[in-house]
Amino acid sequence: MTLGPARDLREAIRIFNPQRPLEGEALHAYYADRGSTARRDMRTFLELYAGEPIAMLFTGHSGSGKTTELNKLIEELGDRYFVVKVSTGTIIPPTDLTYVDVILIAAMALFRAASDANLIQRAPAQIVEGVWEQVKQVIDRVIFGDLPYRRPAQPAEVGVKVGIPSIVQGLALEFEARFKNEPHTRRQIRERMQDRLSEVIDRANLLSAEIRHRYRAPVLLVVEDTDKPDPARAGELFFDHPQSLTAFNASVIYTFPIALRYTAKFNEVDRYFKCFRMPNLPLHDKAGAADESGRRVLDHAIALRMDAALIAPSARRKIILASGGVMRMLIGLVQNAAVNAYARGASCIEDPDADRAIADLRKDFIAALKSADYPILAARYRDKWLSSDGALQELLQMRALLEYENGEPWCDVHPVVLPLMAERVPGFAPGEERAT
Repeated sequence: MTLGPARDLREAIRIFNPQRPLEGEALHAYYADRGSTARRDMRTFLELYAGEPIAMLFTGHSGSGKTTELNKLIEELGDRYFVVKVSTGTIIPPTDLTYVDVILIAAMALFRAASDANLIQRAPAQIVEGVWEQVKQVIDRVIFGDLPYRRPAQPAEVGVKVGIPSIVQGLALEFEARFKNEPHTRRQIRERMQDRLSEVIDRANLLSAEIRHRYRAPVLLVVEDTDKPDPARAGELFFDHPQSLTAFNASVIYTFPIALRYTAKFNEVDRYFKCFRMPNLPLHDKAGAADESGRRVLDHAIALRMDAALIAPSARRKIILASGGVMRMLIGLVQNAAVNAYARGASCIEDPDADRAIADLRKDFIAALKSADYPILAARYRDKWLSSDGALQELLQMRALLEYENGEPWCDVHPVVLPLMAERVPGFAPGEERAT
């Protein structure tokens, strides 16, 4: 079925899903090209390195569209890379993520991808049995060790074509299930792997070399959700253990927290990673004048997913301005406004539906912001300065402050927060259009 714009509000509510990044058919149907230089530059580096490993950080606000851009990058690379997508958040919550977890989860994702039965059956040349045996042993003897676990059954058809890769597949799935669901097992594995992580990395590198040799495609690991821990925990990952995160003999892209980009320690990781930024779409320039290019991309994103008759022009404009140029917030605001309109029996989103969706978003900021944050926000509204101040990092993390880059990087207060500041900061008066 060919995807297209929603024809009624029921379809719109389903299509405007902020939790679902664009991929597959939806990527072709609903992708609004923002002219991302980050995607272009990452692709250029991968091509120029000609398969030699490069480690990259991809940073931007949560919801800015990083996952969709990475999916677009993967599509553009075609079959020139053996791409392994890794989502740490499906196994470990961001509040508990460690560098050991990142290495183990990424290695297991590689083991599973390479042992996929369909891939093996159509492969022009199989990975040698000795490599699979080494991978199997590192999971069995090093990671699990003396821990009791359910060992995969030996397939009836043995040998490298089906047998050992199938066992590796089962072991990797068993690890992911136990590591995700059993805190005690997770603690034991972490403690054991502190001093033996290099053995897992060695096997992952051995397998990566085989993939490159057999399939004529270098490995690219795309590791997501590593931008979601709080700045302190994320700092332990990237500032304390960059050598481990870059030890894979494969190219790797990690998503990286926007708050850590503005810390004094960031320059220390520069020799390990190339960093690429995904700024939000600007709705204004630094001086406050309207930026039509950013607004057009957001308007186009709505048009691709929804028939124009389903949203009044004034409501559409309100939602675009209230999004702050954050793509996921735009999608979420449209979905909530569509729910509001549908609930009252209407066939079109009107201003009250948009206003209610915006008010609900504002409530999230009311709950998150401290009284001490408002004067800081007022100062940044005036000067637009980015810095390594700890308070600024927290505000960037929660998206009360948003980074832009039409010109040099600068920041501004999320437009939904401006009415709160007018109430809580004496003498503060934002421009009329910007106070949504």
